[in-house]
Amino acid sequence: MAQPQDEDFVRVFERENQPSVLCSKEFISRIKDRFFKKKINKEIPASKGLAPDGDRIISEVNRYYQAKPSASTAVRRGSENEPRDAALYLIRTLRAEPLMKISAGFGLNRYSSVSSVIMRIKTKLQKDRKFKQRLADIESNILKGQS
Repeated sequence: MAQPQDEDFVRVFERENQPSVLCSKEFISRIKDRFFKKKINKEIPASKGLAPDGDRIISEVNRYYQAKPSASTAVRRGSENEPRDAALYLIRTLRAEPLMKISAGFGLNRYSSVSSVIMRIKTKLQKDRKFKQRLADIESNILKGQS
C-alpha cells in the first residue's frame, strides 16, 4: 500500500543542500535567539546564519523608539534620524551585512552613506553614555527575542 507523499517532505529531499534538522520556522527562530551570541565566530561563516533577521532588528529599534516603520527609511540631509542610524549600525554589527545590501534596504543611493552613519554612531558611542545604554538595551532585546 503506497501512501501519498507530503509535497513539503518531497521538496526537502529533492534539494541538493538538505537541512540537518527538519523543523518549523518558529523552532529555528527560537534556536537562533537562544544561541546566536554564544556561537558567533568570525572564522566560521556559517555561524552568521544564527544572526537575527534584519526585519527583526528594524522592528525592535522602531518599538524601542516608538517610531513608525516608515521612519527607518526617511532621509533628510542635515537632520539626525537616531532610530534609522541605530538600525543601520545594529544590522551591520550583528549581521555583518555588506554595505551595499544595507544601503539598498534603507533606500540609500550609495553605500558610503551607510559607512558614514556607522562611523558617526561609533564616535557617538564613545562620547554619549546614554546613547550607548539605549543601543545596548535594544541589542539585548533583540538577542533575548523580546519583540
